[in-house]
Amino acid sequence: MRKAPPSRQFAVLLAAEGISLLGSRITFVALPWLVLTRTDSALLAGVAGLAEMLPYVLAGLIGGPIVDRVGPRPTAVAADTASVLAVAGIPVLAFYQSTSLGVILLLIALSGALRGFGDAAKRALLPRTIAAAGVSTERGTTLYDGVARASTLIGLPLAGVLIAAHGAETVLLYDAATFAVAAVLIGALVRVGAADAACEQGYGAALRNGFRYVRDDRLILGVMSLLFVTNMFDQAYATVFVPVWVHDGPHGPAALGVVGTAFGLGAVAGNLLYTVLAPRLPRRRTFAVCFFLGGPGQLLALAFTDRVWIVLTVAALSGALMSTVNPILLAAVYRRIPVHMHGRVISVLISVSWAGIPLGGVLGGWATDRLGLQTAALLAAIGYLAVTAATFVFPAWHALDRIDSRKAVAAA
Repeated sequence: MRKAPPSRQFAVLLAAEGISLLGSRITFVALPWLVLTRTDSALLAGVAGLAEMLPYVLAGLIGGPIVDRVGPRPTAVAADTASVLAVAGIPVLAFYQSTSLGVILLLIALSGALRGFGDAAKRALLPRTIAAAGVSTERGTTLYDGVARASTLIGLPLAGVLIAAHGAETVLLYDAATFAVAAVLIGALVRVGAADAACEQGYGAALRNGFRYVRDDRLILGVMSLLFVTNMFDQAYATVFVPVWVHDGPHGPAALGVVGTAFGLGAVAGNLLYTVLAPRLPRRRTFAVCFFLGGPGQLLALAFTDRVWIVLTVAALSGALMSTVNPILLAAVYRRIPVHMHGRVISVLISVSWAGIPLGGVLGGWATDRLGLQTAALLAAIGYLAVTAATFVFPAWHALDRIDSRKAVAAA
Protein backbone atom coordinates (compact mmCIF):
# COMPACT_ATOMS: atom_id res chain seq x y z
CA MET A 1 0.00 0.00 0.00
CA ARG A 2 1.32 3.47 -0.90
CA LYS A 3 2.26 5.56 2.11
CA ALA A 4 0.09 8.54 3.03
CA PRO A 5 1.43 12.07 2.37
CA PRO A 6 3.02 13.69 5.44
CA SER A 7 0.05 15.99 5.89
CA ARG A 8 -2.27 12.99 6.16
CA GLN A 9 -0.18 10.89 8.51
CA PHE A 10 -1.30 12.98 11.48
CA ALA A 11 -4.94 12.44 10.49
CA VAL A 12 -4.28 8.70 10.19
CA LEU A 13 -2.77 8.61 13.68
CA LEU A 14 -5.75 10.51 15.10
CA ALA A 15 -8.15 8.08 13.42
CA ALA A 16 -6.23 5.05 14.67
CA GLU A 17 -6.01 6.44 18.19
CA GLY A 18 -9.69 7.40 18.22
CA ILE A 19 -10.77 3.89 17.18
CA SER A 20 -8.42 2.22 19.66
CA LEU A 21 -9.43 4.52 22.53
CA LEU A 22 -13.11 3.92 21.80
CA GLY A 23 -12.52 0.19 22.24
CA SER A 24 -10.48 0.74 25.41
CA ARG A 25 -13.21 2.88 26.98
CA ILE A 26 -15.74 0.15 26.26
CA THR A 27 -13.43 -2.44 27.82
CA PHE A 28 -13.04 -0.21 30.89
CA VAL A 29 -16.70 -0.99 31.61
CA ALA A 30 -16.87 -4.53 30.18
CA LEU A 31 -13.98 -6.12 32.10
CA PRO A 32 -15.27 -5.43 35.64
CA TRP A 33 -18.76 -6.42 34.50
CA LEU A 34 -17.46 -9.71 33.10
CA VAL A 35 -15.76 -10.59 36.38
CA LEU A 36 -18.72 -9.37 38.46
CA THR A 37 -21.23 -11.55 36.58
CA ARG A 38 -18.85 -14.51 36.73
CA THR A 39 -18.06 -14.28 40.46
CA ASP A 40 -20.84 -12.11 42.01
CA SER A 41 -18.07 -10.27 43.87
CA ALA A 42 -17.66 -6.50 43.72
CA LEU A 43 -14.21 -6.86 45.28
CA LEU A 44 -13.03 -9.16 42.50
CA ALA A 45 -14.47 -6.78 39.93
CA GLY A 46 -12.25 -4.10 41.46
CA VAL A 47 -9.30 -6.48 41.38
CA ALA A 48 -9.88 -6.92 37.64
CA GLY A 49 -9.52 -3.18 37.18
CA LEU A 50 -6.33 -3.19 39.23
CA ALA A 51 -5.01 -6.16 37.26
CA GLU A 52 -5.32 -4.12 34.08
CA MET A 53 -4.13 -0.72 35.27
CA LEU A 54 -1.10 -1.66 37.37
CA PRO A 55 0.69 -3.44 34.48
CA TYR A 56 -0.41 -0.58 32.22
CA VAL A 57 1.40 1.99 34.38
CA LEU A 58 4.48 -0.21 34.89
CA ALA A 59 4.75 -1.04 31.18
CA GLY A 60 4.57 2.62 30.31
CA LEU A 61 7.31 3.35 32.85
CA ILE A 62 9.79 0.67 31.79
CA GLY A 63 8.85 0.70 28.11
CA GLY A 64 10.16 4.18 27.33
CA PRO A 65 13.72 3.10 26.44
CA ILE A 66 12.30 0.31 24.28
CA VAL A 67 10.18 2.82 22.39
CA ASP A 68 13.23 5.02 21.81
CA ARG A 69 15.42 2.06 20.79
CA VAL A 70 12.97 0.28 18.46
CA GLY A 71 11.10 3.40 17.33
CA PRO A 72 7.56 4.52 18.27
CA ARG A 73 5.91 3.39 15.03
CA PRO A 74 7.08 -0.27 15.04
CA THR A 75 6.49 -0.47 18.80
CA ALA A 76 2.92 0.80 18.41
CA VAL A 77 2.17 -1.65 15.60
CA ALA A 78 3.65 -4.61 17.49
CA ALA A 79 1.85 -3.75 20.74
CA ASP A 80 -1.54 -3.28 19.04
CA THR A 81 -1.11 -6.52 17.08
CA ALA A 82 -0.31 -8.48 20.24
CA SER A 83 -3.22 -6.76 22.01
CA VAL A 84 -5.62 -8.29 19.47
CA LEU A 85 -4.69 -11.78 20.70
CA ALA A 86 -4.55 -10.85 24.39
CA VAL A 87 -7.90 -9.05 24.51
CA ALA A 88 -9.66 -11.63 22.32
CA GLY A 89 -8.31 -14.38 24.55
CA ILE A 90 -10.15 -13.04 27.62
CA PRO A 91 -13.72 -13.83 26.42
CA VAL A 92 -12.52 -17.07 24.82
CA LEU A 93 -11.18 -18.32 28.16
CA ALA A 94 -14.18 -16.92 30.05
CA PHE A 95 -16.45 -19.00 27.83
CA TYR A 96 -15.14 -22.12 29.56
CA GLN A 97 -16.49 -22.21 33.09
CA SER A 98 -13.63 -24.48 34.12
CA THR A 99 -11.12 -21.68 33.51
CA SER A 100 -9.93 -20.27 36.82
CA LEU A 101 -10.29 -16.60 37.58
CA GLY A 102 -6.53 -16.40 38.14
CA VAL A 103 -5.86 -17.33 34.51
CA ILE A 104 -8.30 -14.70 33.29
CA LEU A 105 -6.71 -12.07 35.52
CA LEU A 106 -3.28 -12.94 34.13
CA LEU A 107 -4.56 -12.39 30.61
CA ILE A 108 -6.15 -9.11 31.71
CA ALA A 109 -2.78 -8.07 33.15
CA LEU A 110 -1.05 -8.97 29.88
CA SER A 111 -3.53 -6.91 27.87
CA GLY A 112 -2.99 -3.96 30.23
CA ALA A 113 0.79 -4.19 29.84
CA LEU A 114 0.55 -4.34 26.04
CA ARG A 115 -1.76 -1.34 25.99
CA GLY A 116 0.75 0.51 28.18
CA PHE A 117 3.53 -0.16 25.66
CA GLY A 118 1.28 0.85 22.76
CA ASP A 119 0.12 4.09 24.37
CA ALA A 120 3.69 5.06 25.28
CA ALA A 121 4.71 4.51 21.66
CA LYS A 122 1.81 6.56 20.28
CA ARG A 123 2.60 9.46 22.62
CA ALA A 124 6.14 9.46 21.22
CA LEU A 125 4.80 9.13 17.67
CA LEU A 126 2.43 12.08 18.04
CA PRO A 127 4.97 14.98 17.83
CA ARG A 128 6.59 13.40 14.76
CA THR A 129 3.31 13.25 12.85
CA ILE A 130 2.41 16.78 13.98
CA ALA A 131 5.73 18.06 12.63
CA ALA A 132 5.30 16.14 9.37
CA ALA A 133 1.85 17.67 8.90
CA GLY A 134 3.13 21.20 9.44
CA VAL A 135 0.57 21.78 12.20
CA SER A 136 1.42 23.91 15.24
CA THR A 137 2.17 21.93 18.37
CA GLU A 138 -0.71 23.54 20.29
CA ARG A 139 -3.26 22.75 17.60
CA GLY A 140 -1.96 19.22 17.13
CA THR A 141 -2.07 18.34 20.83
CA THR A 142 -5.49 19.97 21.15
CA LEU A 143 -6.87 17.83 18.35
CA TYR A 144 -5.32 14.74 19.90
CA ASP A 145 -6.84 15.54 23.30
CA GLY A 146 -10.19 16.21 21.63
CA VAL A 147 -10.16 12.76 20.03
CA ALA A 148 -9.44 11.19 23.42
CA ARG A 149 -12.25 13.11 25.13
CA ALA A 150 -14.73 12.33 22.35
CA SER A 151 -13.83 8.63 22.59
CA THR A 152 -14.57 8.72 26.32
CA LEU A 153 -17.81 10.61 25.84
CA ILE A 154 -19.03 8.08 23.27
CA GLY A 155 -17.40 4.94 24.60
CA LEU A 156 -18.68 4.84 28.18
CA PRO A 157 -22.43 5.06 27.43
CA LEU A 158 -21.98 2.90 24.32
CA ALA A 159 -20.43 0.22 26.52
CA GLY A 160 -23.60 -0.07 28.57
CA VAL A 161 -25.75 -0.40 25.45
CA LEU A 162 -23.51 -3.02 23.85
CA ILE A 163 -23.14 -5.07 27.04
CA ALA A 164 -26.90 -5.12 27.49
CA ALA A 165 -27.43 -6.16 23.87
CA HIS A 166 -24.59 -8.63 23.30
CA GLY A 167 -22.90 -9.43 26.61
CA ALA A 168 -19.48 -8.45 27.96
CA GLU A 169 -17.69 -11.29 26.12
CA THR A 170 -18.77 -10.07 22.68
CA VAL A 171 -17.95 -6.47 23.58
CA LEU A 172 -14.35 -7.48 24.38
CA LEU A 173 -14.09 -8.96 20.89
CA TYR A 174 -15.07 -5.55 19.52
CA ASP A 175 -12.17 -4.02 21.45
CA ALA A 176 -9.80 -6.60 19.98
CA ALA A 177 -10.99 -5.58 16.51
CA THR A 178 -10.24 -1.90 17.23
CA PHE A 179 -6.63 -2.79 18.06
CA ALA A 180 -6.40 -4.62 14.73
CA VAL A 181 -7.70 -1.59 12.83
CA ALA A 182 -5.25 0.73 14.63
CA ALA A 183 -2.29 -1.57 13.87
CA VAL A 184 -3.19 -1.72 10.16
CA LEU A 185 -3.67 2.05 9.86
CA ILE A 186 -0.40 2.94 11.58
CA GLY A 187 1.58 0.15 9.97
CA ALA A 188 0.38 0.85 6.42
CA LEU A 189 -0.03 4.63 6.29
CA VAL A 190 2.35 6.18 8.86
CA ARG A 191 6.03 6.32 7.98
CA VAL A 192 7.52 8.68 10.59
CA GLY A 193 8.69 7.31 13.93
CA ALA A 194 11.50 4.90 13.04
CA ALA A 195 14.27 4.11 15.52
CA ASP A 196 16.59 7.01 16.38
CA ALA A 197 20.32 6.48 16.08
CA ALA A 198 20.91 8.88 18.98
CA CYS A 199 19.38 6.46 21.49
CA GLU A 200 21.86 5.06 24.04
CA GLN A 201 22.93 1.47 23.60
CA GLY A 202 22.14 0.24 27.11
CA TYR A 203 18.60 -0.17 28.40
CA GLY A 204 19.57 0.68 31.98
CA ALA A 205 21.43 3.82 30.92
CA ALA A 206 18.50 4.95 28.81
CA LEU A 207 16.03 4.44 31.66
CA ARG A 208 18.31 6.29 34.11
CA ASN A 209 18.68 9.15 31.65
CA GLY A 210 14.89 9.43 31.45
CA PHE A 211 14.59 9.76 35.23
CA ARG A 212 17.55 12.15 35.32
CA TYR A 213 16.00 14.36 32.66
CA VAL A 214 12.74 14.62 34.60
CA ARG A 215 14.64 15.38 37.81
CA ASP A 216 16.72 18.14 36.22
CA ASP A 217 13.94 19.89 34.29
CA ARG A 218 12.06 22.04 36.78
CA LEU A 219 8.99 22.50 34.58
CA ILE A 220 8.56 18.79 33.85
CA LEU A 221 9.15 17.97 37.51
CA GLY A 222 6.48 20.51 38.42
CA VAL A 223 4.05 19.07 35.87
CA MET A 224 4.58 15.55 37.21
CA SER A 225 4.10 16.62 40.84
CA LEU A 226 1.00 18.68 40.05
CA LEU A 227 -0.66 15.88 38.10
CA PHE A 228 0.14 13.30 40.78
CA VAL A 229 -1.88 15.29 43.33
CA THR A 230 -4.72 16.43 41.06
CA ASN A 231 -5.19 12.93 39.62
CA MET A 232 -5.61 11.73 43.18
CA PHE A 233 -8.37 14.29 43.85
CA ASP A 234 -10.03 13.60 40.48
CA GLN A 235 -10.12 9.86 41.21
CA ALA A 236 -11.68 10.46 44.62
CA TYR A 237 -14.33 12.64 42.95
CA ALA A 238 -15.18 10.13 40.21
CA THR A 239 -15.08 6.86 42.15
CA VAL A 240 -16.23 7.92 45.63
CA PHE A 241 -17.74 11.39 45.94
CA VAL A 242 -20.15 11.26 42.99
CA PRO A 243 -21.47 7.73 43.74
CA VAL A 244 -21.98 8.66 47.43
CA TRP A 245 -23.69 11.91 46.43
CA VAL A 246 -26.05 9.98 44.16
CA HIS A 247 -26.64 7.22 46.70
CA ASP A 248 -27.39 9.56 49.60
CA GLY A 249 -29.51 12.02 47.63
CA PRO A 250 -32.91 11.92 45.93
CA HIS A 251 -31.47 11.88 42.43
CA GLY A 252 -31.61 8.19 41.47
CA PRO A 253 -28.95 6.11 39.69
CA ALA A 254 -29.46 7.97 36.40
CA ALA A 255 -27.58 10.95 37.85
CA LEU A 256 -24.44 8.82 38.10
CA GLY A 257 -23.96 8.76 34.34
CA VAL A 258 -25.39 12.22 33.68
CA VAL A 259 -22.65 13.97 35.68
CA GLY A 260 -19.91 12.35 33.59
CA THR A 261 -21.79 13.12 30.39
CA ALA A 262 -22.12 16.80 31.33
CA PHE A 263 -18.38 17.05 31.96
CA GLY A 264 -17.64 15.24 28.68
CA LEU A 265 -19.89 17.50 26.63
CA GLY A 266 -18.28 20.58 28.17
CA ALA A 267 -14.82 19.17 27.48
CA VAL A 268 -15.55 18.44 23.83
CA ALA A 269 -17.06 21.91 23.31
CA GLY A 270 -14.14 23.55 25.09
CA ASN A 271 -11.68 21.54 23.06
CA LEU A 272 -13.22 22.68 19.78
CA LEU A 273 -13.10 26.31 20.94
CA TYR A 274 -9.51 26.03 22.15
CA THR A 275 -8.44 24.51 18.83
CA VAL A 276 -9.35 27.82 17.20
CA LEU A 277 -8.12 30.14 19.96
CA ALA A 278 -4.93 28.35 21.05
CA PRO A 279 -2.45 30.36 18.93
CA ARG A 280 -3.83 33.64 20.34
CA LEU A 281 -3.90 32.77 24.05
CA PRO A 282 -1.00 33.01 26.53
CA ARG A 283 -0.19 29.46 27.51
CA ARG A 284 0.77 29.80 31.18
CA ARG A 285 -2.04 32.17 32.11
CA THR A 286 -4.65 30.11 30.26
CA PHE A 287 -3.39 26.91 31.86
CA ALA A 288 -3.22 28.38 35.37
CA VAL A 289 -6.65 30.03 35.33
CA CYS A 290 -8.47 27.09 33.74
CA PHE A 291 -6.86 24.51 36.03
CA PHE A 292 -7.42 26.66 39.15
CA LEU A 293 -11.12 27.15 38.37
CA GLY A 294 -12.03 23.96 36.51
CA GLY A 295 -10.45 21.34 38.77
CA PRO A 296 -11.89 22.31 42.19
CA GLY A 297 -15.23 23.51 40.77
CA GLN A 298 -16.89 20.10 40.72
CA LEU A 299 -15.70 19.30 44.24
CA LEU A 300 -17.10 22.58 45.56
CA ALA A 301 -20.44 21.89 43.88
CA LEU A 302 -20.78 18.55 45.69
CA ALA A 303 -19.70 20.13 48.96
CA PHE A 304 -22.30 22.92 48.93
CA THR A 305 -25.40 21.71 47.08
CA ASP A 306 -27.51 18.70 46.25
CA ARG A 307 -29.30 20.38 43.34
CA VAL A 308 -28.71 18.34 40.21
CA TRP A 309 -28.89 21.25 37.77
CA ILE A 310 -26.17 23.14 39.64
CA VAL A 311 -23.87 20.12 39.77
CA LEU A 312 -24.43 19.43 36.05
CA THR A 313 -23.83 23.07 35.09
CA VAL A 314 -20.61 23.20 37.08
CA ALA A 315 -19.52 19.86 35.60
CA ALA A 316 -20.02 21.17 32.05
CA LEU A 317 -18.16 24.40 32.80
CA SER A 318 -15.35 22.46 34.47
CA GLY A 319 -15.08 20.21 31.43
CA ALA A 320 -14.77 23.21 29.13
CA LEU A 321 -12.07 24.79 31.31
CA MET A 322 -10.11 21.57 31.82
CA SER A 323 -10.08 20.86 28.07
CA THR A 324 -7.19 23.34 27.77
CA VAL A 325 -4.94 21.63 30.32
CA ASN A 326 -3.70 18.53 28.48
CA PRO A 327 -2.98 20.28 25.14
CA ILE A 328 -0.89 22.98 26.83
CA LEU A 329 1.06 20.46 28.89
CA LEU A 330 1.64 18.12 25.94
CA ALA A 331 2.82 20.96 23.73
CA ALA A 332 5.26 22.18 26.39
CA VAL A 333 6.60 18.70 27.09
CA TYR A 334 7.12 17.89 23.42
CA ARG A 335 8.95 21.18 22.90
CA ARG A 336 11.35 20.70 25.79
CA ILE A 337 12.34 17.07 25.30
CA PRO A 338 14.72 16.00 22.50
CA VAL A 339 12.99 13.75 20.00
CA HIS A 340 15.21 10.73 20.67
CA MET A 341 14.23 10.86 24.38
CA HIS A 342 10.46 11.26 23.99
CA GLY A 343 9.69 7.63 24.82
CA ARG A 344 11.54 7.31 28.10
CA VAL A 345 10.91 10.81 29.49
CA ILE A 346 7.19 10.95 28.68
CA SER A 347 6.76 7.42 30.05
CA VAL A 348 8.31 8.43 33.37
CA LEU A 349 6.22 11.61 33.47
CA ILE A 350 2.90 9.90 32.81
CA SER A 351 3.53 6.81 34.96
CA VAL A 352 4.43 8.84 38.06
CA SER A 353 1.55 11.25 37.39
CA TRP A 354 -0.88 8.34 37.25
CA ALA A 355 0.45 6.82 40.46
CA GLY A 356 -1.86 9.14 42.37
CA ILE A 357 -4.95 7.51 40.85
CA PRO A 358 -5.01 4.33 43.03
CA LEU A 359 -4.48 6.45 46.14
CA GLY A 360 -7.36 8.76 45.32
CA GLY A 361 -10.11 6.21 45.69
CA VAL A 362 -8.73 4.85 48.97
CA LEU A 363 -8.16 8.26 50.57
CA GLY A 364 -11.48 9.58 49.27
CA GLY A 365 -13.36 6.63 50.72
CA TRP A 366 -11.59 6.94 54.08
CA ALA A 367 -12.27 10.68 54.29
CA THR A 368 -15.94 10.24 53.34
CA ASP A 369 -16.50 7.53 55.96
CA ARG A 370 -14.78 9.56 58.69
CA LEU A 371 -15.82 13.12 57.86
CA GLY A 372 -18.87 12.89 55.62
CA LEU A 373 -19.21 13.71 51.94
CA GLN A 374 -19.46 17.49 52.21
CA THR A 375 -16.40 17.86 54.43
CA ALA A 376 -14.34 15.39 52.39
CA ALA A 377 -15.23 17.10 49.12
CA LEU A 378 -14.49 20.53 50.59
CA LEU A 379 -11.07 19.44 51.87
CA ALA A 380 -10.27 17.94 48.47
CA ALA A 381 -11.29 21.21 46.79
CA ILE A 382 -9.05 23.20 49.14
CA GLY A 383 -6.16 20.85 48.38
CA TYR A 384 -6.84 21.19 44.65
CA LEU A 385 -6.83 24.99 44.91
CA ALA A 386 -3.59 24.93 46.89
CA VAL A 387 -1.60 22.83 44.39
CA THR A 388 -2.96 24.57 41.28
CA ALA A 389 -2.12 27.95 42.82
CA ALA A 390 1.53 26.94 42.41
CA THR A 391 1.23 27.71 38.69
CA PHE A 392 0.73 31.39 39.59
CA VAL A 393 3.57 31.51 42.12
CA PHE A 394 6.61 29.46 41.10
CA PRO A 395 8.88 30.83 38.35
CA ALA A 396 9.39 27.42 36.72
CA TRP A 397 5.87 27.61 35.27
CA HIS A 398 6.80 30.67 33.21
CA ALA A 399 8.59 28.22 30.91
CA LEU A 400 5.16 27.37 29.45
CA ASP A 401 5.35 30.69 27.59
CA ARG A 402 8.73 30.13 26.02
CA ILE A 403 10.70 27.44 24.20
CA ASP A 404 14.05 26.30 25.55
CA SER A 405 16.16 27.10 22.48
CA ARG A 406 18.77 24.42 23.16
CA LYS A 407 16.20 21.68 23.56
CA ALA A 408 14.10 22.98 20.68
CA VAL A 409 17.11 22.68 18.37
CA ALA A 410 17.70 19.14 19.59
CA ALA A 411 14.04 18.27 19.06
CA ALA A 412 14.08 19.70 15.54
